[in-house]
Amino acid sequence: MVLTLYRRANCSLCEEALVMLEWLMEDYPFELEQIDITGNEELEAKYLFEIPVVLHEGRVISQGRYDDSKVEDFVKYTLTSKKNV
Repeated sequence: MVLTLYRRANCSLCEEALVMLEWLMEDYPFELEQIDITGNEELEAKYLFEIPVVLHEGRVISQGRYDDSKVEDFVKYTLTSKKNV
């Protein structure tokens, strides 16, 4: 499973989200893709006022202030349901 974090430099909320995701990765097997939106007009237009944004397969899991419990619940549910398929 891969989660994508849209972020930008010098964003304290983005740094907080990254730390929380790294901690979560210690307990759950998922990959983290980081995308810096700086300088990308399309991504800046879409996410500039929403970052950090965490997505899975295009679905927004968390945006704005990182919601640790929401992301962890999503990761647990997704990993558990895929094992049972």
